Amino acid sequence: MDIQSLLDFSRRETVRDPYRAYAYLREHDPVYWCSHFHAWFLTRYSDVFAAQADTQRYSSNRMQQLVDAQVPPEKRAQLATFVKLASEWMYSQDGRTHKDSRHLLGKAFTPRTIESLRQTIEAITDAELSALEPQTDLMANLFNRVPALILAHLYGIPREDALKLRRWTDCILIFLVGSLDPDVGPAQALKGVEEMYAYFADVIEQRRRQPEDDLVSRVLEASVESDSSTDQVLAQIVFILVAGYTTSADQLCIGLLHLLEHPDQFEALRADPNLVKPAIEEMLRFDSAGSFSHRVLNDDVSIHGVTMKQGDLVYLMRASANRDPAKFPDPDRFDIRREHNDHLAFGRGEHFCMGTALFRLEAEVVFTLLFQRFPELSLIADKTAIWRDNNLQFRGLKSLPIDLGKGAAQ
Repeated sequence: MDIQSLLDFSRRETVRDPYRAYAYLREHDPVYWCSHFHAWFLTRYSDVFAAQADTQRYSSNRMQQLVDAQVPPEKRAQLATFVKLASEWMYSQDGRTHKDSRHLLGKAFTPRTIESLRQTIEAITDAELSALEPQTDLMANLFNRVPALILAHLYGIPREDALKLRRWTDCILIFLVGSLDPDVGPAQALKGVEEMYAYFADVIEQRRRQPEDDLVSRVLEASVESDSSTDQVLAQIVFILVAGYTTSADQLCIGLLHLLEHPDQFEALRADPNLVKPAIEEMLRFDSAGSFSHRVLNDDVSIHGVTMKQGDLVYLMRASANRDPAKFPDPDRFDIRREHNDHLAFGRGEHFCMGTALFRLEAEVVFTLLFQRFPELSLIADKTAIWRDNNLQFRGLKSLPIDLGKGAAQ
């Protein structure tokens, strides 16, 4: 393949497997201007790590630039509402405003609060495993469902409502950095965010009248202490769903696929269930569902002899950084016993993902119970996994057909 094709990030083949392109850029062009995204790519671990920590020069307030990079000038006004709402999300904020937003969610994401969810996550997972057919698509019938049902419990919303969440979050996320799917674009993103805001505005009003033991009520309690507005509360409650649901479901599915594609690693985990935690970290390093983040430059920045200009959009390619041989020995090898697995899947610094502990607990429970119940599960030879190929940032599978083997209901 020629270099031009390799680095064409509008090609669905590259979207399905971008790692050869990332490897080339790390070695030959670590500060790369991508004309398709109108953004710089930083692909080396040291550069991504440094940029995440440099909140003075790398601003998170980037929603307008993300929209401008993919929407023609004459259509941008239609997305003014989307930009306004999304700019109030915690990950789009800098400095004191960002800290205040994190504080709103602090009580809902303490280690004690997260660990208290273990039995609930086990019960949800166990019920979903019991409903599986002997041959099944685990993406549709397990990984899409468990995170949604956990969020339903956290938010105190009906189960059937939670299963609508993926439609909303997909429309928003797939649009954000350029959709290759003609059915997921600006109109769908705007509709998704407006419907989510309307739904959770009603939930907030209900909790004001009658507080419950759930995330929404705890955030409202924190908002009284910090004198935060209803709009600020609503923004962060919606953001947690946008940030957490789709990527959690996708990461679980991607992780299992790579484990099953490396039978020696799967056998090692079956022989020693205590390897589940390092296995999850290797899944995150090897192939992150959230492949990169983005920033806008407050100043000119020069790296490796290349100067990026103030106002430029910069993509911090964490998936590439996590395969950097300067940081990880033999980085393209999937190794659940890997030591010093200091990956960047959850970001670093002030914008370190608040949902990290929840995902790790969720993954630990799901994989532990899945392998206990179905120790001989396997890929189906004539039904291959199908990758989603409409977005570079958010990796995932459309389907993962699995034979559950021994333990499956006959």
